[in-house]
Amino acid sequence: MATSFRTSRLTRRPPTKTATPGVSDALNKPACVPASRRMAGNFALMSLAEVACRAISVGVTLSLTRRLGLAGYGRVEFAFNIVFWLVLLVRDGFEVIAARELARHPRLLRPLVNHVLAVKGLLAIGLYIGLVTIGCLVLKGQNERSLLAVYGLMLLTTALGIDYVYRGLERMGIVALSLCLRTVIYAAGVGFWVTGPERILWVPAWLAVGEAVGIALVWSHYVRQNGWPHPLPGARFLGVFFKRGRTVLLVQLAQTVLASIDLVVVGWVCDWDAIGLFGAPHRMVTAILTFGVIFQQVVFPSLARSWRKKPEHGRRALDVMTRVLAMGLLPIAIGTTVLSERIVALLFPHEYQSAGSLLAIGIWRAPLLTLAFLYQTALIAFNREAVGVRMLITGAVVSGPFVAVLLTRFGLLGAAGSIVLTALALSVAGYVCLAREGRNPKWHHHVIRPLVASAAMAFACMALKDVHVVLTIVAGAFVYLTTLWAIGGISRSDIHALLSRG
Repeated sequence: MATSFRTSRLTRRPPTKTATPGVSDALNKPACVPASRRMAGNFALMSLAEVACRAISVGVTLSLTRRLGLAGYGRVEFAFNIVFWLVLLVRDGFEVIAARELARHPRLLRPLVNHVLAVKGLLAIGLYIGLVTIGCLVLKGQNERSLLAVYGLMLLTTALGIDYVYRGLERMGIVALSLCLRTVIYAAGVGFWVTGPERILWVPAWLAVGEAVGIALVWSHYVRQNGWPHPLPGARFLGVFFKRGRTVLLVQLAQTVLASIDLVVVGWVCDWDAIGLFGAPHRMVTAILTFGVIFQQVVFPSLARSWRKKPEHGRRALDVMTRVLAMGLLPIAIGTTVLSERIVALLFPHEYQSAGSLLAIGIWRAPLLTLAFLYQTALIAFNREAVGVRMLITGAVVSGPFVAVLLTRFGLLGAAGSIVLTALALSVAGYVCLAREGRNPKWHHHVIRPLVASAAMAFACMALKDVHVVLTIVAGAFVYLTTLWAIGGISRSDIHALLSRG
């Protein structure tokens, strides 16, 4: 019984002879499609949805920087990042494990949904009450308290989300549609209603409305097939669930802390103008970092399969992945550093012009944190999760005081550089641990060619300083790809090995 999520109340119910339509479809539909084609289709759907949502979100961010001003945008960024940490506890702490269990045991669909809804709902209500209470005690202004309380509604909408059902059953179409619907409603609401700082509360309000509509779409699909769920809280279920999912929860929490702790520390120490100045480039870099997290999730099954083989197989798999990351993220980091002032002048209002140096430093969070997360993921895939989790938690715990020290000593530039240094330390530590296992990638073989091509790109961008920045970026990308191809840095075998099933 310890390996099942069904409670004694559920097991006393006599089994039915025929499965419900929803469960039957979940069991039969995937078998009709080859696994490789199904995986490729799901990945394509989710990738397109993520790209569309991120592009729209970046557009909303740029619009808010102009409509809310430095102080208003600083309030929005700070409140969002605080609530996002709590959303993580409600969402990723349960949904990843729930999706895994549904993938293994689709017939547990109804009891699992009933239990997860109950636990997430109780947790979200408790966190929301605590958030509002602490906000009233700590924050001085009524606007800040109200903003935090409205953003906190995301906890309640997250608790009602059942996307994990269709992720676990590998039916990503409804999930992708729901994600796009949420983002479109949020963007449309902000675009029409938020015309100035006096309407700042509509930003989180429309975010909550968009989430609610997207979740309602998934619910309508679920209810038509399986009927209305009946939430069932249970201490035994929670104990088993936490035992199975605590590693995943710790990893997700540590990665989220590392990605946003600098903004949170700046929010507690600095004024709203400084938070807005720091938050605008921070949000742009976070959007790029998101694709690194997607890459990490995609390559995890391949790394996990290589664990049972010789260490050489795992090393070669990491070789390919490190090469892909270097070819994709190194030119982005170097190009952004070279063009940071011009990019900020193009995208943000005049009051954000001093954020160019913050963008030039902060952009290196994307390649270094992605590499660090890849190494920790590899350790977990190679059955060394204790080492990987311990390393991530240590980095997350140390990062807060480290950001505060460098912020006090060097200002906002110190806060931006602190996470870059932390990510570099985690990358080195992860590489050393992989080397002890004999699975470390030969990173210097994979970085030299992208560096050479990126250097050529940088010279081209500097030579085109009088050309419009968009044309400069296009020309720089062309120079980079041409140089990389000329020196043998692009190989079809790399892409084929990355996308293969083993």
